Amino acid sequence: MIETYSQPSPRPVAPGLPVSMKILLCILTAFLITQMIGSALYTVYLHRRLDKVEEEVSFHEDFVFIKQLQKCNKGEGSLSLLNCKEVKRRYEDLVKDVSLNTEEKKETRYEMQKGDEDPQIAVHVVSEANSKTTSVLQWAKKGYYTMKNNLVTLESGKQLTVKRQGLYYVYTQVTFCSNQQPSSKDPFLVSLCLKSTSGSERILLRAANTHSSSKPCGQQSVHLGGVFELQEDSSLFVNVTDASQVMHGVGFTSFGLLKI
Repeated sequence: MIETYSQPSPRPVAPGLPVSMKILLCILTAFLITQMIGSALYTVYLHRRLDKVEEEVSFHEDFVFIKQLQKCNKGEGSLSLLNCKEVKRRYEDLVKDVSLNTEEKKETRYEMQKGDEDPQIAVHVVSEANSKTTSVLQWAKKGYYTMKNNLVTLESGKQLTVKRQGLYYVYTQVTFCSNQQPSSKDPFLVSLCLKSTSGSERILLRAANTHSSSKPCGQQSVHLGGVFELQEDSSLFVNVTDASQVMHGVGFTSFGLLKI
């Protein structure tokens, strides 16, 4: 016996959305997006408009306040004496607050500028006649003495001590009598020395000049100068081989520095 089976027919595929429905959905989507953008722009406009209205109202209140003040000063209008006192008190408080704020801003700006600017540091001293007895020259607080800033001090009359780290131009000029009988046959030496905070000393610059046999006193000058990085509390001094030959007249022997 032969049995036959019939295969079921395939289900029909549901047709897609019609073209008109797709177009309608696109239009609705575009409308919603446009609506959202428009609402956002309107909200921004509304906030800006409210701010402007508040500003105008503030200006109007200020104008009304000024008109009331003018009427109180002229004795016009229906404002009572008590109301005029209140208006004047408000005005005085306002002026006081504005003045205090202005002064505070000026002081703050001045302090900022004062803190930002680099103070000018300059020193120039001349020799002291008492330094004939020691090899380290002494400097007098008189004559052509200049101390531009308290960030440099002259300690014990011998050394310049800097209170701020930085680059400095350091110089010295020493004038001596070259035909005086020297204590030795060695040349006349001038040394610009540095004393660090640890107490160690080293020579920064040195120059030598030979003696002369001319008479009277043969004046010769030694010049030293250079730029150095100085640490805080470091000191500078000038040393010579024979201080008795140094001339201490006006402009002969000097020592100084300048922060750059």
